[in-house]
Amino acid sequence: MVDVVRIIDKEVLNKIDAQYVKSKLSHVDMNAVIVFICTQENWRKEDTWKHKGETYYAIRLPYQQVKETDDVRPLMLELAAKRLGIPVPGEAEAASG
Repeated sequence: MVDVVRIIDKEVLNKIDAQYVKSKLSHVDMNAVIVFICTQENWRKEDTWKHKGETYYAIRLPYQQVKETDDVRPLMLELAAKRLGIPVPGEAEAASG
């Protein structure tokens, strides 16, 4: 199971849709946690770490870009899939259809 969490500033709270990404990755069979970080502060230097049998993948979203973009969900999904080393959900169906 892939879980998705976020560490974000209040100003971009409603733009970072962790539930959307989690639903798109529900078919992925691995113990992983995607941690979206979108803050003006510095958080955790490591990009990947393990804790209690799960691998955590930090994805830092560009704060200013998130503030200026209406829908960052496609970017979030693309970055999450890339970090997990899987195809972006929906792209394979779109390419073959």
